[in-house]
Amino acid sequence: REIPLLWGQSTALIRRACRVFMPDAPLRIMFLTPYFRPYLGGIERAVEQLSLQLLNSPAVAAVGVLTAKYAFPRMPRPEWADRERTPEGIEIFRLAGFPRRPPPFYSAPLVWFSPGEIRRCLDEFNPDILHFVGDGWFWGHWWSWRGRRGQARFIFTPSYHPLPPAYRWLRPLNRRLCRAVDRVVALTNHEAAQLRRDYRVDSEKLSVIGWGASRLAAPAAADAQSQQTAAAIDAPVNILCVGRLGRHKGQDWLLETYRQARPKFNRPARLILAGSAEEAAAPLYAAVTAAGLEDEVHFTGELGDAALAGQYAQADLLALFSRYEAFGLVYFEAMGYGLPVLTHDVGANRELLREGAVVAPRYDRPAAVAALTRLVNDGDYRRQLGAAGRDYANREFSWKAVAAKYLALYRGV
Repeated sequence: REIPLLWGQSTALIRRACRVFMPDAPLRIMFLTPYFRPYLGGIERAVEQLSLQLLNSPAVAAVGVLTAKYAFPRMPRPEWADRERTPEGIEIFRLAGFPRRPPPFYSAPLVWFSPGEIRRCLDEFNPDILHFVGDGWFWGHWWSWRGRRGQARFIFTPSYHPLPPAYRWLRPLNRRLCRAVDRVVALTNHEAAQLRRDYRVDSEKLSVIGWGASRLAAPAAADAQSQQTAAAIDAPVNILCVGRLGRHKGQDWLLETYRQARPKFNRPARLILAGSAEEAAAPLYAAVTAAGLEDEVHFTGELGDAALAGQYAQADLLALFSRYEAFGLVYFEAMGYGLPVLTHDVGANRELLREGAVVAPRYDRPAAVAALTRLVNDGDYRRQLGAAGRDYANREFSWKAVAAKYLALYRGV
């Protein structure tokens, strides 16, 4: 059991010595996130896309992901393999937790993970950079930091959300982690201010790098159908909402906004709610039935990349009224398809959505109803807004540009 440990320590020391003389040697980068493929939420898609871009660079030797055998939220997946290598070359290391079923009061796996198993994964991959993504998986973060300090450099992208009272115990843990790592990265200036306030991050240690967005590959049939639909004058306007059916994503608020705006529409419309069913799903189903909207409101369930791309290709606009968004990756994915965005002023939405979007005041129902009515009724306005959003997303939020910023950051530490 000691031979792999000693070998990992020896090779790490050799590589550290080599970097003194060869500072441009390719990097081995490992991300830590409690959830990853085959489950892919917003953060998980961001980690995957960043990994793929990094693998295309000659400055990177390998990319790995250390994750857990859980799907969001708290769903054990013991059947998932301990080790996997994707066709693109991402090396995935999955950890089992104890007990298998996590406590029901926090989304990240609040269970015990073996420090020895974490250490073996790290020794096997032997990273130069350990990049923590998300601020909930404190066991994975702390055991990794303790196991590799002095041998690797540490980056922390919290993807910060304001902590409700029940989760405030995480704050001192993440404050300590922010002090321990080499660099803390905020996704937006709005988030950077919160990290300085709540996690007491020194400004000199803090960087701001947003996520990127890529246009998911839609099936050819979906693209062809979307073109035919757009050509039909009397075709329904498809209003797409992407996000798990939980209270956080605000589908109940969107549904009521749609119900109030509907009598003002001058053409038929459909509301498509794409996302896995969680605690808010049953009340949503009941509300749709009570309003008699079964023919207009459609639930897709959880979608893979190709199916989600097909929904984007057939939609006319994206509407999302989350309680909070640290970055809102789906906004820019939708913009890549030329969809205008309707949302409200929470989190960093106002800072990020400068073009191609209507950002209503926070939970202002009359303003949201008016904005949705105009987007449905005025096709020229909808298309102009969508074209502006597509140009903006391609210009400011490409994964190639984001990967270049992170590579510079990795080299800098």
